[in-house]
Amino acid sequence: MPYRPRELVVRAREAAGLLLATLDRNEMVARFLDMYAAEHRRPGRADHPYLYREQLARIRREAILAMVLRIEAALPARLKVSVAVRGVRPRKKAAKGKKTAHAAKRKKQPDLELAIPFLDLFREEFFVALGQALEWTDDEAEEFWRDLGIYEKLRAHEPRRVAAVNRGLSISGPFVDRVGLLLDPSMMDQARRDARKFELELQEAADRVLRLVFSRNRSN
Repeated sequence: MPYRPRELVVRAREAAGLLLATLDRNEMVARFLDMYAAEHRRPGRADHPYLYREQLARIRREAILAMVLRIEAALPARLKVSVAVRGVRPRKKAAKGKKTAHAAKRKKQPDLELAIPFLDLFREEFFVALGQALEWTDDEAEEFWRDLGIYEKLRAHEPRRVAAVNRGLSISGPFVDRVGLLLDPSMMDQARRDARKFELELQEAADRVLRLVFSRNRSN
């Protein structure tokens, strides 16, 4: 394992802070809303300031969900671990003096058992730091976990969604659908297309966060 537990804790907490800093200091959500309003001649912050603030807060939350999901998916590769459990091959009668498949599986099992706690440690510290930074109440934390679960369940459809984008077909997915509804329910097709572009931007930003946090040349 390339990182000690303390190193993982430091990186996890830094990742949470850097995620929010990237999103907020760069005003990613505000720029997205302003560009959408300007490009499609829709009401903006000056037209309906209260609605704009509400949109900003709710779409920011969806943006955090999208970035967290991206980081979650990239963690095993960044930590250089694999937690996928492959199916057990049919048993064959072992030749005398050779290891059986079952024995080989037992030998590899400690690596798997070691990988999972390291992933869990990073995730736990990451979410604790994220919740502290966002000043979540218990109810807000539960709601975030519930929505993240929805995002994770639909993540398996991501390749299909990318193919749909390339073919010019309709775009769907939790971020696209929810942000499209918050952004402009009267122009859902256009709102979804722009939401998908924004989702890709958020994913790239999340990738940059992890690259910085796990840079080899950085000291703790």
